[in-house]
Amino acid sequence: MAYLETRLPEVKVFKDPVHRYVHVSDQIIWDLIATKEFQRLRRIHQLGTTSLTFHGAEHSRFNHSLGVYEITRHIVEGKFANELQWDNEERLVALCAALLHDLGHGPFSHAFEKSFLVRIMSITQWQL
Repeated sequence: MAYLETRLPEVKVFKDPVHRYVHVSDQIIWDLIATKEFQRLRRIHQLGTTSLTFHGAEHSRFNHSLGVYEITRHIVEGKFANELQWDNEERLVALCAALLHDLGHGPFSHAFEKSFLVRIMSITQWQL
C-alpha cells in the first residue's frame, strides 16, 4: 500500500500542444509512463494516415494518452474533487485507466476497423 501512496518529490510537467501542461505527481503514474509499453505510443499516430494529407496532424497516441490523463486528473483532483469524494485508491485507478486506455492499439488500428467489421459480419452470417 505504501507504493500507492508515494508521491514524487517534485511535480513532473510535460508541455503539451493541446492541454498546455500535463502534471504528474504520483510515483505510479510516473513509473507507468516510463515503461517501454507506454513509450511505444510515441511512435503510433493518433490520427492514422491523416498526417499524410494534413502535415500538421502529428498527434501521437502518447500525447493523446497524456491528455486524457490530464483531463481525468482535473476532474478527480480539481473541479469535481469535493463532489466525487473518492479515496486515493479509486483516484489512482481512474488516473491509471485514463493514462493506459490506448495501450493495446496498434498502428493504423482504426483505419482497419471497417474491414474487420465486414469480416466479422460475414463470418457471423455464415455461422447462422
